[in-house]
Amino acid sequence: MTRVEKVNSRIFLEGFLGMLSTFGPFVMDMYLASFPEIAAFYRTTPSLVQMSLASCTVGLAAGQFVFGIVSDRYGRRIPLQLSLLLFLAVSMGCLFSPTIALFVCMRFLQGLAAAGAVVISRSIAADCYSGEALARMFGIIGMINGVSTVLSPMLGGFVIGAYGWKSVFITLFVIGLMMLAGTVWLKESLPQRNRISLNWMSLFNDVRRIARNGGYIIPTMQYGFVMAVIFVNLASGPFIMDGYGFSAEQISLTFGGNAIALGIAAGLVSRFKDMRTVVCCSNTGMVMASMLLAATLLLHLSFWAYEAAVFLLYLFVGALCTATTTLAMDSERRNAGIASAFFGATGYVAGGIVSPVVGIGNIYVTAAVLFVGLTSGNAVLTQILDGTIRKYYKTAGQ
Repeated sequence: MTRVEKVNSRIFLEGFLGMLSTFGPFVMDMYLASFPEIAAFYRTTPSLVQMSLASCTVGLAAGQFVFGIVSDRYGRRIPLQLSLLLFLAVSMGCLFSPTIALFVCMRFLQGLAAAGAVVISRSIAADCYSGEALARMFGIIGMINGVSTVLSPMLGGFVIGAYGWKSVFITLFVIGLMMLAGTVWLKESLPQRNRISLNWMSLFNDVRRIARNGGYIIPTMQYGFVMAVIFVNLASGPFIMDGYGFSAEQISLTFGGNAIALGIAAGLVSRFKDMRTVVCCSNTGMVMASMLLAATLLLHLSFWAYEAAVFLLYLFVGALCTATTTLAMDSERRNAGIASAFFGATGYVAGGIVSPVVGIGNIYVTAAVLFVGLTSGNAVLTQILDGTIRKYYKTAGQ
């Protein structure tokens, strides 16, 4: 029996932490179909509406540092409740923003607040579980995340079509309210004796120590590569599928189908005891799948060849996401909040860097080069640092 079972049931934690981790996909994806409607409402350009997505992404990255650090000092429950209260307030701010400029600002704050739920969910899991149990928890969280990635654009499309773009933010408000209610039953997972002092010197020392921990840094870097691959697909997919003559609804359904692969992989990986083996196998699989995907793009093969390659790639991506999250968080239990913040922000930063590159030149060629380059770079990184991985993963109990 793990320690968490004495204070919160495993079923409650699996469901609640899984739902908290979905804030990222829901906040980013639900309103995408409403861009033209928002532009018409504010009488502005599409580029300014797209700024609201960029500002939300920045907020999701920055908020993980804010709430990750604060939760290491004051515990998980109260910072989580504060982040959810802020989320409720700014969701109303998005709903009633009179100008596009204020709407963009509110989206930044909404991302900031949502990041609190995401980063603290990982920290609570690391507080309560270790080793195989932690892998199982992140596997279940990954499955719920995969389902949310499927549901968020579909749910967004439904409510937008039925009630208009503002209904998205009413829906997000209701989701936030439900999560806030869930904190009533959530027990504090970080005892007072395990909390760290919140001052610049101790923070600097903690960050320096984390930066020297190869068992944490290496899987975090790998996670950055994986998220970059996902963002390349998100940025290129709509244009590639448009070339196949797909409608907006068909594109959304295809993205949803691919997200199922993430959930399947996360569920399978949670059954493995050796996460390092999963990392090595997934690295090889991603390179092979990316080469197949590049071939379909460069040779302009049929849609089903393209889709099969993407689905296969996402299976390995989902496996690597779960494995690297488990390894990174299991190796940094003392500063789980800060570690979770750096880990999550790495993914968003990597995605933010590669997304604009996709639009350079011929999108088929650029996407093919990025897919192969990123997966190969990740595999080379793993191979070069294999000795360090062995050394630190053994100390982490892998």
